[in-house]
Amino acid sequence: MANDDWSTLPLDLLGDIAMKMDTIDDYIYFSAVCRSWNRASSLIKEQWKPIRMPWLLLAENTSNNPHCVRKIFNPSNNKCYKLNLPETLGARCWGSDYGWLAMVDRKLNVRLFNPITKAEIHFPSAGTIPGLPPFNKKKDGNKEGYINWVLRAFFLRLIVLKLSETEFVIVVIHGNFDQLVFAKQGDQSWTSIFVKQEICVRMFDVVAMDGYIFALYNDASLVYWNIEDFRGHELVKPIDYSIRNFEMFKDFRSGIGAVYLVQSGSDLLMVFRFREEVSDSDGNYHPDVYETFGFSVYRLDPKDRKWEEVKDHATLFVGGNSTMSVSAKCLQPSCIYFTDDEMDLSSLVKEFGGHDMGVYDMKSEKKRRFYEGDDIRSAYCPPTWFIPQL
Repeated sequence: MANDDWSTLPLDLLGDIAMKMDTIDDYIYFSAVCRSWNRASSLIKEQWKPIRMPWLLLAENTSNNPHCVRKIFNPSNNKCYKLNLPETLGARCWGSDYGWLAMVDRKLNVRLFNPITKAEIHFPSAGTIPGLPPFNKKKDGNKEGYINWVLRAFFLRLIVLKLSETEFVIVVIHGNFDQLVFAKQGDQSWTSIFVKQEICVRMFDVVAMDGYIFALYNDASLVYWNIEDFRGHELVKPIDYSIRNFEMFKDFRSGIGAVYLVQSGSDLLMVFRFREEVSDSDGNYHPDVYETFGFSVYRLDPKDRKWEEVKDHATLFVGGNSTMSVSAKCLQPSCIYFTDDEMDLSSLVKEFGGHDMGVYDMKSEKKRRFYEGDDIRSAYCPPTWFIPQL
């Protein structure tokens, strides 16, 4: 081309070029070149499939940030992107595989929010969730403190389920005994899910996989529901999966550790995270100074209904706000990226909260930091993984 006017390239040729973009950020850069490139990218948007790559929504910057700029970190290229996200101001966020952040804001509104497209789906108010104590001025003091408690302590996790391309469900793990409730878009209230009534039995995690939702308890039991059961508004009783071996639970202490469920391809994985308290330069230990020192990963054998330890697996991303698995060439396999999810501990001391974040190599049993910024601390919304979608 004599004048090198790339904007005059035919739309079908530009579309072929856009289809070769591997990542969301490359696609966005391509669409922002000029009007004709943007037009071409929009025409192939439905057919274009990017590499599944988790991004990390970093903690909110609450000082000198009038435009509500929030950083998002991409571990595949070690780049940070800055987005104006006033919608997330003061909210607690949980990531998902579908591009959505599940959010509860300071007015207790619940919604799905896409930080890239700014699309939203609204759900019933968190104030209608069964088991949430109402604000009591005499007991709670001020409303601000009550909201902080709800965001930090009452909500343990929000999980996004996909019923169809346009239908989504939010499942909420909440309360002192890890109760479950769910709601579909368009519902006016939340529906309770049948859970164990034993007072000492706590729920570790919940994950959706192949049309089912699995829940793991600290008594080593695994139960599941059919996701289709969540189309109704009735109490749904789970089916006991009857795991036969649970020796790995005997030596695990969940007081300063975590257990996650992760779907990895056709496998259901259980990930043990081990933390320890660390001493300062004087040899003193503090309960709010801790670090992760290792992981163990188990795969569920559906035939024998047993957990078997594995060392080789896809790259895993874990944290209290989201868990996921990807098989990308740009990431090292058998590694676990982890974020700090000790909400009770991280909120005690500002200097230490959020610090326990890095990547652990299962084969070398070594860890390193993957992000060196200081925007990792939050009393109610720690960094969370999500897979971006347009």
